Amino acid sequence: LNIKKENMNGFEVTGSITRVQSKTYFFENGSNVVTFSETDSSTTNEKSDGKYCLQRLNTQDSITLDESPFVSEIFVKHPDENNHSGVPLGGFLCSGYRSDGTFLHAFYTPRKDGILAKDLVVKEKDILVCVNGKMTLGSFEYDHEGVLELFWTLPLSTTISMVKYNRKSDTFTTMEFLLEWTKEDIIVKENSVKLMAQPPTVEALLFRRDFTSLAYQNGKLTLCKSANVMSDCAHHFIVRKTLDEGLYMVYTFQVQKDRSKFLGINGTKLDIVDETNDANIKKFRREEINKDVYLKPYGKDDMYVYYNKKEQVFELVTRKKVLKNEGFGWYILSTLCQS
Repeated sequence: LNIKKENMNGFEVTGSITRVQSKTYFFENGSNVVTFSETDSSTTNEKSDGKYCLQRLNTQDSITLDESPFVSEIFVKHPDENNHSGVPLGGFLCSGYRSDGTFLHAFYTPRKDGILAKDLVVKEKDILVCVNGKMTLGSFEYDHEGVLELFWTLPLSTTISMVKYNRKSDTFTTMEFLLEWTKEDIIVKENSVKLMAQPPTVEALLFRRDFTSLAYQNGKLTLCKSANVMSDCAHHFIVRKTLDEGLYMVYTFQVQKDRSKFLGINGTKLDIVDETNDANIKKFRREEINKDVYLKPYGKDDMYVYYNKKEQVFELVTRKKVLKNEGFGWYILSTLCQS
């Protein structure tokens, strides 16, 4: 990827930028040249010559992406063998890295009359979570070119599923739709689009070593067996997920039988805590280690919730101890209950 960079300071520029301080980048990848501009003012995404260009505002809400050089217009392959350029979806893909080295991808400059904005209601800087079951957020596999390939090879006349995350509304949305082709274009099939906000899930946390699961009984957190954990609400937690400022998944576990209560960290132990008690940590990350899921208190990334069998409590320990004594995490099971 060859990058040429030109600085322009304080003079009028025709096209998409007017009377602003800006930087213009030219990306050359074979015969495909993408031009975009960064600016501290409003821009349009339609150049005077009719070509579509990227608009990328300098903001502080997504510096990792705003400063990334990996940006490309998104195309879908046209079934006509004579059409080698593909059909644009009406937006750009911008890719960057999270702090752990995994990839993240976002939509930039969705064109008002394009498929992304018009049909799928994609907004500026929406995060792409997955495409047809391929997890793109936090992936080591799907880099910028890999995700562009996923879009390029989207099937026609077959249901396509994508999940996006909007940071302003803090919502995940599943998008299902069909693409069909005409002689010169690819369009979304009429009445095929389904946009579904992902609701919270209701889950049970099973301790696989002795087939018990967490339960809220008599106002306390216990570990016990259930005749039917799938339908026994004492063992159920309403799980909500969001992305933190680093674009990592964060989860809360609300008690199904008493919604003023949450799983939380009380001192150094996992316990039931009140919703209004800000002194307790009620957010967790998840990490899978050898098929067991471990909860990690938000803000304490080096600590793991681990079952102390001798004391019969779940306590915070280091990763070293988790790796030394495997098998003391969870199996998290989605139940049949509604949130």
